[in-house]
Amino acid sequence: MDVNGDNKPDIIVANSGSGNVGVLLNTGNGTFTNQTTYLAGSSPNSVSVVDVNGDNKPDIIVTNTGSTNVGVLLNIGNGTFNTQIIYSTGSYPQNGIAADVNGDNKPDIIVPNYFSDTVSILLNTGNGTFAAQTAYSTGSGPQFVTVFNINGDNKTDILVANKLANTVDVLLNTGNGTFINQATYPTYNNPSSLAIADANDDNKLDIIVAYSISYYVGVLLNTGNGTFTNQTTYSTASNSWSLTVSDVNGDNKSDIIVANCDSSNVGVFLSVTQTSNFAG
Repeated sequence: MDVNGDNKPDIIVANSGSGNVGVLLNTGNGTFTNQTTYLAGSSPNSVSVVDVNGDNKPDIIVTNTGSTNVGVLLNIGNGTFNTQIIYSTGSYPQNGIAADVNGDNKPDIIVPNYFSDTVSILLNTGNGTFAAQTAYSTGSGPQFVTVFNINGDNKTDILVANKLANTVDVLLNTGNGTFINQATYPTYNNPSSLAIADANDDNKLDIIVAYSISYYVGVLLNTGNGTFTNQTTYSTASNSWSLTVSDVNGDNKSDIIVANCDSSNVGVFLSVTQTSNFAG
């Protein structure tokens, strides 16, 4: 993300052990300046970079796991940032993301709270500040959250991987930034990461799950009304902490790339049919 307006992508990183956020500016020749650090809360574990106040400058949202909050650092305009503004979340917040959930074209904050068994929604007021959180119940140990319009109504829905409950939750958006109680789908042990993609070429977004203990990835197909089938699983080389989906061989099908933690390698599952089967 270009944070200083020179049309060069810069690096923004959460430094968990140091309690700060680092910004490394791109020099233009493939190298970066030494990081400039900004104070965050305790154990920052993820950052999102997005213009939260409509001034066409990308700001930083940081999830502070140890402080039970998120911080927002507004961009001054030259790649430097103001001191974080802090907003309370539930206990032990995990990966926070930014997305417009109430249709006002302003990015809101969504964050899963591991020890509170909730997802927090903080609505953007429009001037770079956020309303107090609204919390929605999840399964036990929500580890990872992502957002997509999964039922075709043009509203941003929330999907949560619950690491301790061994489930995936789907919270459908009512249209004004509030959500229906979660629908829950069983998974294998310790779902740690989610990706959303059309796995079977039916123009419906499906759920792909990585597991940090089970040696599988799981695929839950979208039935078309915001509900999902039981998962189909594919064996991996080892514990799979994270995954992504992309067409890696140019055949216009969604392939799966998974990080295999214990075996120190990356696995690729190529989509081999139009019915969501994959070859490892």
